[in-house]
Amino acid sequence: MDYKTMRDRIEDMVNDNHKDFVKAIISMEKGINDESALDKLYDAYMENDTVNLLHEEFDYMIEDLREQGQIKDLPYVQEEKDNLINIVGNIVGKVDVIERENKNGEAFKVANFSVVSKDNEGNKVYHNCSAYGDKGDIPKDFKQGDFVKLFGQIRTSIDDNGGEHSNVRILSSKLLKAKEQMKGQEEKKESVLGAIKKYQAEDKEKKEANREAER
Repeated sequence: MDYKTMRDRIEDMVNDNHKDFVKAIISMEKGINDESALDKLYDAYMENDTVNLLHEEFDYMIEDLREQGQIKDLPYVQEEKDNLINIVGNIVGKVDVIERENKNGEAFKVANFSVVSKDNEGNKVYHNCSAYGDKGDIPKDFKQGDFVKLFGQIRTSIDDNGGEHSNVRILSSKLLKAKEQMKGQEEKKESVLGAIKKYQAEDKEKKEANREAER
């Protein structure tokens, strides 16, 4: 079984029973088999939008590989069937929350915002997004620069002048890292990379010194 087939099966499991899937991952990774404890951990995971199942170091490794051009098949934007799309990117500008009425005269809110991501070639791509009703509960608190993950459906319309416009209707959203968190992590990343470079330089000097001594 290759990873694509396995991924499809995992996605089916996630869609069928997200809670038990997350609990199973936590149980395997952390060695916890207490059902009540796993329920509490799942609730805490769902309540905290900044918690990821994978360690944050994976974010650093993925970004390093992307910057080096070593990731070709993992774009920030992934289109799926039926015009569904996954987007990982940063909030641009502020979120505009407006109130509208449906056909029955009932009021509902819409959160409109923009996200910038990157395509396979590293070019910036901007997406206009709208989250309706309770789908806007999370996006309404997004701030400029926040790193977010979105899932939605692309809607295309034609204006009076024949121009085509697209909008992503958000079905689910998650804050991966707040702008403030990203600043702190960038400093940490730089310090870690700095330490590695320093170690490599010192190691190189030692090897060269040993070669000179051997001569």
